[in-house]
Amino acid sequence: MLKSLDGNGEACVDPNYVLQALAQDYEHRLGLPRYVKPILAGYSSGATIAYAALAQAPAGTWRAAVSLGFGPDIGGTKPWCAIPGVTVSHIAKPEAGWLFSAAPRLPAPWLVLQGAVDQVVSPDVTRAFARQVPQARLIELPKVGHGFSVQANWMPQFRAAFDQLLEPQASAAARPAMLANVADLPLTIVADPAARHSDLMAVMYSGDGGWAGIDRDLAAKLAAAGVPVVGVDSLSYFWNARTPAQAGQDAGRIVEHFSRAWHRPKVIFVGYSFGADDLPYIVAALPPTLRPMVARLSMLGLSGTADFQFHLASWLDIGDTNALPTLPAIQRLRGLPMQCIRGAEEKHSACPDIPGGLVEQVVLPGGHHFNNDGEALAAAVLRGMS
Repeated sequence: MLKSLDGNGEACVDPNYVLQALAQDYEHRLGLPRYVKPILAGYSSGATIAYAALAQAPAGTWRAAVSLGFGPDIGGTKPWCAIPGVTVSHIAKPEAGWLFSAAPRLPAPWLVLQGAVDQVVSPDVTRAFARQVPQARLIELPKVGHGFSVQANWMPQFRAAFDQLLEPQASAAARPAMLANVADLPLTIVADPAARHSDLMAVMYSGDGGWAGIDRDLAAKLAAAGVPVVGVDSLSYFWNARTPAQAGQDAGRIVEHFSRAWHRPKVIFVGYSFGADDLPYIVAALPPTLRPMVARLSMLGLSGTADFQFHLASWLDIGDTNALPTLPAIQRLRGLPMQCIRGAEEKHSACPDIPGGLVEQVVLPGGHHFNNDGEALAAAVLRGMS
């Protein structure tokens, strides 16, 4: 894997893309009825990859990470992509590679199992490292070396700790009562009680990576500006095939429920990447009585085609024969206030292909991820809104 990451043509190393694609494809092949957020696990060099990938990943990507025989360094010649709060230093000995510092914060729990008689990785180094990471839990194993060869000496401790990671993070019963009428949908509510009240709410469809990273950040910024957000996890929602009509009816349920609960008569529909592609079809399929409530349609990172079921091709940028073209759907919404927001460095945006005058064109710094600048995105989405 390290050899592949070093030679894949990218400027820097980020294993999350391939690891997520692998997990999602495997879960699809297993026929799971819904997407289950994975746990990263690795041994030796793999333990270091698990730590670095978790530290590098957007919040909400992984449920947890597990490292057996962890050391803070790893081989390789290509530099690692930026990791928030972590310094990655080049080292030459004992072999060329990279040394990671302890993360001041991880987006999910990190379980570290370290053998007390490890002759490859110093237990003292691992212990000191783990103690600097607030989300880390270190389990020291008295009779275990680097090989973890005698399972009886570490498997019981591993299973007990792993079982804790599998405990439900939020049961359906613990969800807010206001979600009762839409409890079958994978929704995240983002609201700021301290924000000023407005007439606006937002319904936001995430990218195909699920409700993570840029989706969370943008939603938080919108809520702070007085626009509470109902977030739809596109990876979970489109895990099984939907039709545009079904998606439109579900969107209608969301709008009806939360506009009443929050007393917000106007709604902004926001979609990022996969969510942006589907958004024109979803809004077109809204119940006619709700169409006048739509104040704006904001499409971020739009492509030329829309899919209504997640598949590995979505991650690998492989065309799907069942995909629907986005431009005709946008043209059918003529008269509705719309934005197409793209990154200045984005290579495959469909925004420039939209006929002039049909949408507001907005160009922000960065590429498809907009430099992860949720504040700039929120300002663009709300521009001109009262």
